Amino acid sequence: MELVGQYLYFEEGPEDFLIFDNASAGEKRDLLGDIDPFTYTFTQNGPTTATVVVTYKPGEYDEWDLTWDGAGTGTFTRDEYKDSLLEDTDTGRFVETGGTTTPPAGLSGLRLEESVQLEDERFEFLTLTNGRKFQPGDVDPFTYVYTPVDATTATLLATFKADKWDDLTLSFETETTGIYVLTRYDDNVFKDQKRGEFRLDLNQQTVDVIIGDDSGPLKGDDIFNQTGRRQTEVVRLTGERSVTIRTEIENDGDDDSVAARASRASRGFETQYYTTTPRRNVTAKISGRGLSVGELGHDESETLEIEARKKGKGRGRSTGWVEGRSGTVAGAKDKGYFDLIAK
Repeated sequence: MELVGQYLYFEEGPEDFLIFDNASAGEKRDLLGDIDPFTYTFTQNGPTTATVVVTYKPGEYDEWDLTWDGAGTGTFTRDEYKDSLLEDTDTGRFVETGGTTTPPAGLSGLRLEESVQLEDERFEFLTLTNGRKFQPGDVDPFTYVYTPVDATTATLLATFKADKWDDLTLSFETETTGIYVLTRYDDNVFKDQKRGEFRLDLNQQTVDVIIGDDSGPLKGDDIFNQTGRRQTEVVRLTGERSVTIRTEIENDGDDDSVAARASRASRGFETQYYTTTPRRNVTAKISGRGLSVGELGHDESETLEIEARKKGKGRGRSTGWVEGRSGTVAGAKDKGYFDLIAK
């Protein structure tokens, strides 16, 4: 299969878990196979609450306060102690293999761990070789190599820079879901490892803006929420003669209502925005509260033309932008930029 147009979502599993071998001892095991033996006490506090104190060595222990709210699940507060001093406190959800809605009589033979959580980051595959790791407020582009190993297993190598990469092993249980192991490297050394469940989903929410002139391909195709030269058309103006810049707002996702906004002209420059079918001047609206592009189906686009000129003689520079925004998915937007340089 190809990953182009797919999103890879992660549901992170715990980095370690507790196995209770008998009524007083057990082991903490982590992803790398390390085992840390412990002793423990288990105290029922009420109909749905209990406390587990896990001691690794004198002065080093974790105190779990557990509240059951389902079959083998509930919420926890965990206090971690070093040298008999509180070092850290975590909260979250837990799962235990007893499967009861109240504290079991004992933990012998059971397993306790944090519940799987949906990560707020995802991998987006934009082309056959390029993608980005996206999470709110942060976008990190990468190149990738996807390699099927057998009928149910594949590897994914995502390289962010020469000394930073993620190495994923995907074990498919269905065509779009399965188990992952993610190993991260930074500064050419191992950083950490995570495991959990993954799911693949089609890109259903991307508005893509491209910009340029008619002399070559428009810039910015499939490069979402980015700035810089790959998303910017540089235009050199001579005298007061106007130039025309073309921008297209495309819907790369499902059917969507799309809106557009644009920057106002800066001092010394005149910038006018026009729709093309039919041609009409929409400068006041698009550079004010915004303009409804309308309903766009998958791969449909709306073209806008920008006419710009320098007012008066002399040198000058002005930077502007056009933004396309989804009407149904919060945060799904993209911008194309233009840089006007008057000689």
